[in-house]
Amino acid sequence: MISKTKLKIAKATKQLVISQPFESISVTNIMVTANLRRQTFYDYFHDKYAVLDWIYTTEINEAVKYCNTYRYWPQTLLKMMTYFENNRLFYQKVIILDQQNAPENVIANHLRQMIGNIFTDLSQKEQLPISNDYCNFLQALLSRTLLAELKRFLQPGSPINLHDEVTNLRHYLDDGINGMLLRTRRIDSYRHSADL
Repeated sequence: MISKTKLKIAKATKQLVISQPFESISVTNIMVTANLRRQTFYDYFHDKYAVLDWIYTTEINEAVKYCNTYRYWPQTLLKMMTYFENNRLFYQKVIILDQQNAPENVIANHLRQMIGNIFTDLSQKEQLPISNDYCNFLQALLSRTLLAELKRFLQPGSPINLHDEVTNLRHYLDDGINGMLLRTRRIDSYRHSADL
């Protein structure tokens, strides 16, 4: 069970991030907003970047739980993008932070892990001959691509709505998966067995 104090700190941080530049937010500001003693912060987090990491990790894992397999990847994509849409103002501010502990790195690592899980599950279910090197390549490439697209989607005044964004991403990923299946001749064998 998540600590109520931790949740109060996270809520206060999100509230402050939406209303002011992150650089001007201090631990003192966070704790005053949370109505908690300043020292309590350090019982839970080592700095304000750790709060951002925790917010993302906790909330995204809750949003996409039970979806981290090939079979459910379309639902994972929808839930993930819906989470970002619902937290758009917050992520518009944090995704552009350019420090060593920037949330972009946490998001990129999460996307990489999620993509790896889905492709590992796909290769096992479809018995695809995907080498570890190629799987690592796909993880790195797709996580960078998805992160770049996520940043574009979150930009203020982005002309694309959630439904269209999810549809486009799904087609993009479907095309890649189907291309891999075609290359490994899995589609041909499905067509042949369907004709029988």
